[in-house]
Amino acid sequence: MNVRLFLFVLLSISFTIQKGNAQQLMGGIHLKSGIPTGTFDRESGISVIPEWSASGLHRIKSTPLFIGAELGYGRYGTAVIKRRDIFPGVNQRFRIRRNNNYVNLMGVIRLMPDLNWKFRPFLEGQVGGMHTFTRSRIRENRLADPITSGTEHYDWAMMMQAGAGVMVALNSSRDTFLELKVNYVNSGEINYLTRDSATYTEQGDLMLAPIRSGFSLIQPSLALRFQFN
Repeated sequence: MNVRLFLFVLLSISFTIQKGNAQQLMGGIHLKSGIPTGTFDRESGISVIPEWSASGLHRIKSTPLFIGAELGYGRYGTAVIKRRDIFPGVNQRFRIRRNNNYVNLMGVIRLMPDLNWKFRPFLEGQVGGMHTFTRSRIRENRLADPITSGTEHYDWAMMMQAGAGVMVALNSSRDTFLELKVNYVNSGEINYLTRDSATYTEQGDLMLAPIRSGFSLIQPSLALRFQFN
């Protein structure tokens, strides 16, 4: 990931907010469902990627522009296997769970004029970075404490998003909204594991086979957004 570019974007956002003397602050909690497309769909074999995120937006004074940031967490696969050859000399079955996760931090710019309607349509662009990581936990059973756990694989990449949506006021004061949005998401090439990427040899040695491609998604989302004047 180009860390310098990512930091430049975030610093530019902060500077613009300060210079703009924002009049409004909006916070949101988002539930997203990403549908892989293109090479990512073919390479990963993933059908749906759920994501939770939280965001904050400032309106720049006397403009229809909002600028802010969004932090998200998603999981693009999980797998459980049971084996007896995990620890040398121990003939006991253990339960191994692997979760394939990612986090992203995005700078956001939104064009959303206030038409004094109950509906507020908008266009939005995002740029930032994503971090994929696979963690595993070994237990005697699903209710036991982990015997061992750790991160087995990780990588970084730049990410961009663009989309459109609408906010619908839920009350007469128009400070609570239901937000419907669809984004197109695309990242730089990144190494990641899928649920089938971890295998074991006959001797019990773990073999990881990372896939390399960009994350490209069509991502519908539903959110609750609150406005603070």
